Amino acid sequence: MTIEVSAITPCYKMKDYIKIFLESLPKQTFFNRMEVVLDHNEPEQKEIDLVKKFQKKYPGRLRHIVVKQVDPIGTSMNRCIYNSKGRFLTIWNVDDLRTDDSIELQYNKIKNNKIGFVYGNYTFVKKFGSIEGKFIDHKKFDRSELTKSMILGPFFMFKKELCKKIGLFDEQLYSGADFDFAIRLALASKGTMVSENLGYYLNAQKGLSTKKNSLQLIEANVIYMRYGIFSKIKKRMLAYMMKYNLKSFIFNKKEISIKKFIPNYEEYLAKQISGYKNRFSNDFFNFK
Repeated sequence: MTIEVSAITPCYKMKDYIKIFLESLPKQTFFNRMEVVLDHNEPEQKEIDLVKKFQKKYPGRLRHIVVKQVDPIGTSMNRCIYNSKGRFLTIWNVDDLRTDDSIELQYNKIKNNKIGFVYGNYTFVKKFGSIEGKFIDHKKFDRSELTKSMILGPFFMFKKELCKKIGLFDEQLYSGADFDFAIRLALASKGTMVSENLGYYLNAQKGLSTKKNSLQLIEANVIYMRYGIFSKIKKRMLAYMMKYNLKSFIFNKKEISIKKFIPNYEEYLAKQISGYKNRFSNDFFNFK
C-alpha cells in the first residue's frame, strides 16, 4: 500500500523511551499507510537492536538512518525529510506519545487540497507514558497567532511539497527550528486544527527547548526579529542574537537568503517595522 504519511523523528539519547515508542507505532489506526523516518544520532547498540527487531516484524514501516556524530536537530529533521516517501509529513519525537487515531485525524483534514498544515490539541505531561497533565486547547488561540507564536505544537502535519516554497528547518537553530518553520508554514499556506487530543508531550525539563539554560529564549527572539514580531522581543537578548544570521537560513550546510522563501520580504518587514521606528533603527534591516 502507498505510504501517505511520513513521521519525521530525530533521535538522540532516547534509550529510556524508544522501546515504548516503537511499541506504540503499530497501534496507530493509520499504521499501514505510514512510515517513521528515524534519524538516529550516536545510538547505543541496545537501541539499534530494538529498531532492527521492529523492522523485522513490520517491514517497510521504519526507515532507520544511523548517524555516528551528533547533528543539530534542524539537520536531523531535514535528513528525515530527504529520506521520506510520504506526501504528508508530521512531527513525532520519540519521547512524545500520540493517541492511536492521531495520524488518521490529521490526514483526514490535510488531504483537502486547500489545507497546507494541520495542528491540534495535546496534553503536557511530566512523566513519560502518563496521560494526566495540562490539556492545551487551541480553541482559545486567535488564528493570527499562527504567524507570531509556536501554536502548532509538537504534533503538526504539513504537505511535503510546501518545502519547495518555504524551505526546510534552519540548521543554525538548536532549539527553535520547529518554531521558525511553523511561522513560514503559516505565512505561506492555510492551516486547520483537530479538536481531539493528538497526544502527550513530555515536559520533563530535559528537552532542547525545556531544559535549564536552554537556548529557547535566545532563539525565540531571533525568530521574532527575523519575522518582525517586535512586541515580543526582549531587549536583553539582542547581544546574544548576534551570532545568528537573521537574513539567511542554513539548509544542508548551505546558506540561503530568506528572501528566496518569503515573497516581497523587504516590504513585509517594512510594514512590521513601521510601528516600531522609534524603537529600532531601519539600518539593522538593510538588505541591500
